[in-house]
Amino acid sequence: MQVLSDHFLSDVKREIIPGGSEIGNRRFIVIHFTDGALAKSSISWWRNPKAKGANAHIVIDRDGTIYQCRPFNRTCGHAGVSEWKGFKNLNSCSIGIELANGGCDEPGPDGFDWAKRQPGTKFIKAAHKNGGRVVVVEWEAYTESQIRSCELVLKALVETYPTIVDVVGHEDIAPSRKNDPGPVFPMQRVREFCGFKGLPSR
Repeated sequence: MQVLSDHFLSDVKREIIPGGSEIGNRRFIVIHFTDGALAKSSISWWRNPKAKGANAHIVIDRDGTIYQCRPFNRTCGHAGVSEWKGFKNLNSCSIGIELANGGCDEPGPDGFDWAKRQPGTKFIKAAHKNGGRVVVVEWEAYTESQIRSCELVLKALVETYPTIVDVVGHEDIAPSRKNDPGPVFPMQRVREFCGFKGLPSR
């Protein structure tokens, strides 16, 4: 897998969502879960005006299929109000990767309920590192196919854009309001696969 001259990945499916503005230096990669059902259903929602511009560059489905919605030289609305290492509102300097996942079993959108109805889906009880009202609840496990696809995407991005200095979760850059990708996402593993050590640290 490689990033092509048009800032799209080779060997992925394109589901284009036009828009965004030019990204200067890509400094961070931010990982999310969709809190929804299928990758395609999340992409369809982003095309709805009610989504208010929410979207991401990459969405990885549970079977490992990778969709790219916007080239890496255009911004996406994935980070929102955020801060990391002196940078604020990271949409302007980051690439967003979403993994199809229902999140955790707490009041809110019904993505977790959808996942519960799918045969073979695994769930893990865990507490979130940011605390808050979510103490120990069930989280939808990520599939090995998803994680492997995520690693390949990350490696291609880090090798192509030397200005990328960190891979973080939405929960790191907006800890007071976000809990994705959550405690069952193997953040240390994917970071080390693409050359970063340990867990995200300010």
